[in-house]
Amino acid sequence: MNGTPSPQVSSKSGFSLIEVVMALGIFLVSVLALIGLLGPSLKSIEEVETTDEIASLVNTLNAFLHSSSDIATGSNFNAIFGAVADNGYASVLIYRYYEADAGADPTAPPVINLEIGFESDEGGSIEARGVVNFQDPDAGRTADFENAAGSIYRIILTPSSVIPTDHITDNGVSSYPRYTLSKSLAAYPEGYFAMEARIFRLEADQSAIQGGGMPTVDIANLADESSIFTYNLAVVR
Repeated sequence: MNGTPSPQVSSKSGFSLIEVVMALGIFLVSVLALIGLLGPSLKSIEEVETTDEIASLVNTLNAFLHSSSDIATGSNFNAIFGAVADNGYASVLIYRYYEADAGADPTAPPVINLEIGFESDEGGSIEARGVVNFQDPDAGRTADFENAAGSIYRIILTPSSVIPTDHITDNGVSSYPRYTLSKSLAAYPEGYFAMEARIFRLEADQSAIQGGGMPTVDIANLADESSIFTYNLAVVR
């Protein structure tokens, strides 16, 4: 006599609560480990970007001082020497800016140019075209701090310690600039003029982006200010 078939018990079973909790724990540990790796990775990316920006600033400054025809109608060497001798230092500003009429067509991508120039004519040593924000629309120069596309960088040029000691005055380690020229260009015998270049990103300069105009920076206060990069360069006669 055939009875009612007994129910079949499946050999497959679901995950237990303990197994689920353990799996979630392993997953969360893995996620946290990956998140922990993001910090150093993002820092590395930022460091690379900063290094690239510094390299760009150095190359731009070197090219400007060595070969720009805007600095002087004659010798760049004489003009730069005179600029540094005038106040004991010279100040150069570098920044990128949006071209003034780039917004005429709202569908056109923004046009960004590079501006570089001395802060002033440095006692008459620098030609007007060599001063930052010189306006010459016909030549495509329409730079203005209000149109800055990013940071404004200030580079302070001071005499280097490698200049013969009888041509510089050592003002002491606590002074900035530490070295100043003590003799005139006519008495300077060397075929090179060595300088220390300190690159700053100062809050006073960034305020100019909001329409503050040319900022006033007290050079003495920069003795305790951290530069983003410092290096030595030279211009030749």
